[in-house]
Amino acid sequence: MALFQRLTMPLPEEAPDSITERCGLRSVGEELRQRREALGLDLAEAAAALRIKPAYLAALEAGRLEELPAAVYAIGFLRAYADHLGLDGRTMSQRFKREAATLSAKPHLAFPIPLGERSAPGKGMLLVAFILSACAYGGWYYLSAGGGPRPQRVAEVPLELLPYPDPSRPRLAVSRPEDTQAQAASRSPAAPAEASEPGSALQVGSGPPSLAVAQAPTAAAAAEPPSATPAAAGQIVLRAMADSWVQIRDLRQAVLLERVLQAGESYRVPDQPGLSMRTGNAGGLEITIDGVPAPSIGRMGMVRRNVALDAQALLAGSAVRD
Repeated sequence: MALFQRLTMPLPEEAPDSITERCGLRSVGEELRQRREALGLDLAEAAAALRIKPAYLAALEAGRLEELPAAVYAIGFLRAYADHLGLDGRTMSQRFKREAATLSAKPHLAFPIPLGERSAPGKGMLLVAFILSACAYGGWYYLSAGGGPRPQRVAEVPLELLPYPDPSRPRLAVSRPEDTQAQAASRSPAAPAEASEPGSALQVGSGPPSLAVAQAPTAAAAAEPPSATPAAAGQIVLRAMADSWVQIRDLRQAVLLERVLQAGESYRVPDQPGLSMRTGNAGGLEITIDGVPAPSIGRMGMVRRNVALDAQALLAGSAVRD
């Protein structure tokens, strides 16, 4: 009897912090925090860019599940935060699910009971167990047979990002050769057959001569192809030699670009005055102006908070202003 009492005594519960540390739930949050600090981002800046409360991002980094909303929203916040930092959001969310399941699972303890109190299961329990087993087998067969919906393939992102066209600039209308010939034919004088008759010849001669003279330059001008607009000088191109977080703002401090440029990816800076750049890896960027390399703005891993995207300043090595 004394042995039975010792076996049935409840085990002491572990504190939530010790369980979190043992299961490693904070490993995902620690990786997010280290990545954010390596990019030189504040928690408030990341929260403003993602439109998520800073308290939720702090809870994700610290692994405090009790401060997060429902599991669906928490996983969505984690995936968006990881993608914003240049990490694989899908992999991070799967790790978070596994670690959260490990944390929430309670150990199953089987305590011995006296033989006299043990009773055989009833028919109702056996029926319920059979139904649950059949449902589990049917779900496993449905998933293994590939009957579930297949995810759609996401289009690949182009390596070179082209700047958005400036709506304030006039667009050049290019005319095709057949359109030019049709316009010239519509503006030409009457057919020669009509002009060969005597009566019509007198009428043409009696008319004002300025009409025929005015039509000739118009047809010639319509036949001339439009001249091509010369290419703008001073084109700035950013090329990522290593993964680099980049943020570009205009003269009014509006964000034009904020993302992580992968190694080998290029970005053509819009031709606008007063642009500035902020980066978390100055040495990982190669800047060229019309194909000419500019001096480096810093070493690998250096954070630059104010780099003027001006062609002359970049070539002169005086673009860093922070």
